[in-house]
Amino acid sequence: MSGRQTVEASPDVVTDILTVQSHDVYALIDPGSTLSYVTPFVAMEFGIEPYQLHELFSMSTPVGESIMAARVYRGCVVMVRGRDTMDDLIELGMVDFDVIMGMDWLYSCFAKLDCRTRTIRLEFPNERVVE
Repeated sequence: MSGRQTVEASPDVVTDILTVQSHDVYALIDPGSTLSYVTPFVAMEFGIEPYQLHELFSMSTPVGESIMAARVYRGCVVMVRGRDTMDDLIELGMVDFDVIMGMDWLYSCFAKLDCRTRTIRLEFPNERVVE
């Protein structure tokens, strides 16, 4: 079983197709990740210039590997069920997902996760709920 199949079979993750910068992407919604990430292959389609980070920073993967990040795509439009949101996406070499949406994005979307049904509700103030 590939890494992607293993993750999809896990009862504690949510995956979905999101639209980022007008491109459909395969996303892992990961409340265990502080920040959000995008693969370089997908990011080059965005038509926006990345910002070079002043200092590289290291991230640990679930299997204990360390990966360095150097670039971020600021203000990316992330569409969810017809509702535009925004997030900064850090460029990260990964193969199983196009983007990983972390707590920074979930927090900004007033997200509530239902672990039993593996759904996310975005409860923006004074707006209809997006599920």
